[in-house]
Amino acid sequence: MNAPGARRAAAYLAGERALEAGVGLARGAWDGLWLGLLDACALEQVDERYYSGEAVYVTDEHNRRGLFGWEEQVVADHLQPGCSVLVTGAGGGREVLALLERGFDAVGYEPHPGLTAAGASMLERLGHPGRLHVAASRGWPGGTADDRTWDVVLIGWGAYMLVPSRRARVELLRAAVRATGGRGTVVVSCFAMPDDVAAVRQLRLARAVAAPLRRARRAEPPVVGDALVPNYAHFFSRRQLEGELSAAGLETTATGRSGDYRWATGRAEPQR
Repeated sequence: MNAPGARRAAAYLAGERALEAGVGLARGAWDGLWLGLLDACALEQVDERYYSGEAVYVTDEHNRRGLFGWEEQVVADHLQPGCSVLVTGAGGGREVLALLERGFDAVGYEPHPGLTAAGASMLERLGHPGRLHVAASRGWPGGTADDRTWDVVLIGWGAYMLVPSRRARVELLRAAVRATGGRGTVVVSCFAMPDDVAAVRQLRLARAVAAPLRRARRAEPPVVGDALVPNYAHFFSRRQLEGELSAAGLETTATGRSGDYRWATGRAEPQR
């Protein structure tokens, strides 16, 4: 390669790296701005509008695909055959159907009315009426979910990370513990904190921008890992996830990572 060509190639690659870094920083600042300005109600509206536009989650193809690999392992290792399972954030019923087909007494709750309607219709067609219900919010469903004690509470695929504050997530876990009578298993999954340094820098910038805006409106401070993708989601390190389980009175019994996702199971810690 001649010298002018080599210089142009080097300039292009350097510019490309700078552009990517600049885009990441802009994304972090943009996320931080809106994480600071949007309250829990607004974030819930963003979430509902996002899932209303994601048609895949109401299809039979998605909801009849069965359990993911890590879910299969959790079921094999931590669920007794035929036990009762409450699924919160159940979406269109994928986990509920898969558990019912394996002989578990599974019931799901989902706050998005469109997902609930599609999932309930699918389950009824397949011979499982009354197994998916609308929940009031992304928190604990309450209502008929509190009418019995469950062996397992499974917080549906990635739903835990959509709850927009640490305080609310811990309260959700505490409600799950109560629903098992303090004796059952709680299962969660979430985005894993990325390994890429630039991606972590973006998350840290989002927190730095959001923090003073949250203080100005006396809201709960942001945490490193809060993001908009475009709806709210939190990226967890293993330490963060286990810390939230512990804050809710759960002892982590197993944890793992599957691609970009992290999962954990917990049981209520004995009272001293």
